[in-house]
Amino acid sequence: MTQSIVEIRLTRNLRYKLTYIKVFEDYLELNPGPTVAEVLKSLIQAQQSAIGPVSRYLRRLNVQVQDLDLDQRLLNHAASREDVRSQLRFIHDGLRRAVSWYKTQLVDKEMVADPELQAVLLELGETDAAQLWRVEAVMAILRIPANVKEKEYDQQRAQPEYDEDWRPRLVEDVGRATWKADESPQWPRPSRYRRRDSSSR
Repeated sequence: MTQSIVEIRLTRNLRYKLTYIKVFEDYLELNPGPTVAEVLKSLIQAQQSAIGPVSRYLRRLNVQVQDLDLDQRLLNHAASREDVRSQLRFIHDGLRRAVSWYKTQLVDKEMVADPELQAVLLELGETDAAQLWRVEAVMAILRIPANVKEKEYDQQRAQPEYDEDWRPRLVEDVGRATWKADESPQWPRPSRYRRRDSSSR
C-alpha cells in the first residue's frame, strides 16, 4: 500500500526528532559548560515532548513507529563537529530548517486538511521556534556567530566555508537556502568621500 505524503513526512519528522535527541545527549556528555548544558537539556526535553503527538498521529494512520532507525548520516555529521562553537552552529542550522519546514507544511493543503494535524504542526513549530530563539540568545552571549558568514571582523574577507556534501534539513523535499555574495571589481566609494564638484565650491 502506497504511503500518503502525510505519512512520509511525519515519519521523517519523527526519525529526525529521535536522531536529534541522540545528538543532544552526545554533546551533553562532552561537558560543554553549564550554559550550553542547560540549552541541551532544554532541547532534549522539547524533542521528547514532541515525539508523543507525532507518534500518536502516525499510529492512527497505522504506521509502525516503534522500530524507526536513527538517521546515521545526520549522526555522523553531528559527530564531526569538534568544538562547542561548531556544535551550536550545527544545532542552530537544524532548528532554523525545522522551523522553516513547519511553516511550509502549514500552507500545504494535504498537511492541514485535518484540523488535528494542523494543530500539531503549529504547536511543534512554535516549540522549535522558541528553542531556536534560546540557542541564538546563548550563541550571542558566548559571542559565537550563527554561521560562518558572520565571522569576526578580521576574518570577514575570507571566503565563507561550506560543506557542500552535507545539507541538514528536516525532510528531503525542503531545499537548502542559497547564499551568494554580490561581487564587484572594487568596493563602491561612500558618498561622503566623493570629490565635490568644483562648481559647488
